[in-house]
Amino acid sequence: MRLTSAVAALFLAGAAGAAGAGAGVVQENRTTVWDGVYTAEQAARGQAVYNRHCLGCHQADFSGTEEASPLAGGAFMQAWREDTVGNLYTRIRNLMPFDEPATLSDAAYLDSVAYLLQVNGFPAGPRELTAAGAADTRIEAEDGPGDVPSFALVSVVGCLARGDDATWVLTRATRAVRTDDPSESSPEALAARAGQPPGTRTFELMAVYPDPAAHAGHTIEAKGFLIRSPDGDRINVSTLGMVSDACGP
Repeated sequence: MRLTSAVAALFLAGAAGAAGAGAGVVQENRTTVWDGVYTAEQAARGQAVYNRHCLGCHQADFSGTEEASPLAGGAFMQAWREDTVGNLYTRIRNLMPFDEPATLSDAAYLDSVAYLLQVNGFPAGPRELTAAGAADTRIEAEDGPGDVPSFALVSVVGCLARGDDATWVLTRATRAVRTDDPSESSPEALAARAGQPPGTRTFELMAVYPDPAAHAGHTIEAKGFLIRSPDGDRINVSTLGMVSDACGP
């Protein structure tokens, strides 16, 4: 089953070139930004890169402007927590500097990411940040992983059911996890998610097209933009994929 919306095209236009690792389950032996994934020397080189190519838009205090996002503090964590350093690096490499994107060396982009990690209080370590190492390094708070922030592109698995006012919801849903790909997961990836235990969350589904009525009562993976609200979390759907033709026990 493939159910799509214009959201997928919007995401691809806004984040061209992002890595396509897809959603995943947080693993026990993961590397995080608290494990010293860059060196102080690398961050010093990155400061020079930032001052030359980034400061004009993102400001000396990293607060950004209307056109450039803030790069430090709570705003940085709101944008990037539960994501990977690899995705941060890829986005910067492909889209920055704003007026001359993708014109610096890979080493310069890695150095600039190291500097941003230092600015945000993540500790230096004995080895320099590499593209391969960045891909496996998660951005999270010092006390461990938390919920994905609002407006992140996410994946959720749950039981498709009718909600109030002819809406669609996922019940008994898993925790939302970030994904880099708004398109439907491969059959192999969907099959792998069939073994997950049901969750305890409920998400209202927005902008679902076409009508998924034929799949009511099935276990579904929903991808889309997460919208958190005191009235209940919602997902602005990019795709739905069938995990199983029944809901779990």
